[in-house]
Order: sequence, then structure tokens, then C-alpha cells
Amino acid sequence: MNKADVQLLANFLDNPERPDGTLRLHELQGFLFAIASSPETIAPSEWLPVIGNDEGLNFADQKEAQEILALVMALYNEVNTTVLERSNALPAGCAFDEDISKNFEDESSISQWSRGFASGHDWLAEVWEEYLFDELDEECGATLMVLSFFGSKKLAGAYYKDMAPGKRKRGDASFENFAKTMREMFPDALASYAHIGRSIFEAVLEHGKAGGEPAVGMKIGRNQPCPCGSGKKYKKCCGGTVH
Repeated sequence: MNKADVQLLANFLDNPERPDGTLRLHELQGFLFAIASSPETIAPSEWLPVIGNDEGLNFADQKEAQEILALVMALYNEVNTTVLERSNALPAGCAFDEDISKNFEDESSISQWSRGFASGHDWLAEVWEEYLFDELDEECGATLMVLSFFGSKKLAGAYYKDMAPGKRKRGDASFENFAKTMREMFPDALASYAHIGRSIFEAVLEHGKAGGEPAVGMKIGRNQPCPCGSGKKYKKCCGGTVH
């Protein structure tokens, strides 16, 4: 997407004619990152309504609807490419402020992205629960904390409080230093979250259906027989490939 298209989409989403709770541009980036990283394919028809808080986006006419939806899909394709590449690059247009406290402000691009990402992950919580167990659950939880940390100062404070002092890195005794560590870990957390989701998807895709068809919506319990036909439990067979 060129700058003009990005600005057009941003202006549309920010317009007061949109429903309350409509995702802003950087929130949409974060939300789409969660969608693209999902262990299962999520069709646009499912996630598009979430952009407007499950209300219509009040398009002026059919032409505007087609133009904006095309921009949303172009943005999704950009985000999806970074997920497929397991990129650790910050989202386009998102940048951390040197003053760590400013990254929690409502207008901060990072804060907006984190809020959008958190809402996307929460929306897909039931999907993730089918695949996360043992070490994988712990790894995903760690990346989730980092990527949602800057969504709000209140949430960040709760993470800081819940993190046992013995588990913090040396020098992270203060909240400010802890926040700086989260900032440093953010790029790697992007790549890690994408890797976890895509690894699960690819493992199910490879072993879930004959003929290489995507096993969309397929959910396998950890103690169920592995679909590959080995006779072993999923957690002891193909389920182990996602760790």
C-alpha cells in the first residue's frame, strides 16, 4: 500500500461517522496480525465485521465500500506476508517513542497496535486453546504479554505486578526498566507469535487431511489419536512438531 492509500484508510476509520469502537489504522494492523497468525484459517467474512465493532461501517455508497474493503484486504495481505516470513520488523508506521511512558498514550502507534492485537487474540481465544499445552502454552503466553503490554498502562502494571521478581531480568526492578525490556523484546515477540501460529497451522495442514487440503476448523485434543494414523496420541506424535 502506498502512503496515499494508507492515509485514505486511516481517515475513513477515524471519521466520526464510523460506529463507536471501530478499529483505528494501527489497531487494525494489530488485529490483522492476530488473524494472520491464527492456527486456523479465518475467512474475511468472519473478521471483517469486527472492524466496525460488529456494526456496519456506514459507507457513503457502494463505490466507497468497494474502495475501503479493497484497502483493508491489501493491508491484510501485507500483514500476512510478514507473518509467513516470521518477520520481526515493527509494523508499518509503528515506532517506539524514546520516552517509554509515551508508548502507553492513546495516540501512540504502538499502544494502538497492541490494543488491536490483544482484541484479535482474545477473539480467537477458543481457537488457540485447542492447540496450546505444556511448553507451547508457556511460550505463547510470554509473547502475548510482550505484544499486548503497551495496550494500556493499567494492563502493563498488572503484568509487572504478576511477574515474580525472581523471573525478571537483572535491572528490571523498576516498572520503567521492565517496560524498556518489553520494548526490546517486542520485535522478537512478533516473530515468535507468528511462528507459533503458523507452525501449528502447517502441522495440521500436513497431517490433517489427505491430498494436502487445508484442515480448516479441525481441532485435535492433546490426548486424541493422531490423525496421521500412527496410533499414538496427538501430543506424542504430530502435536510435538509445533513445539
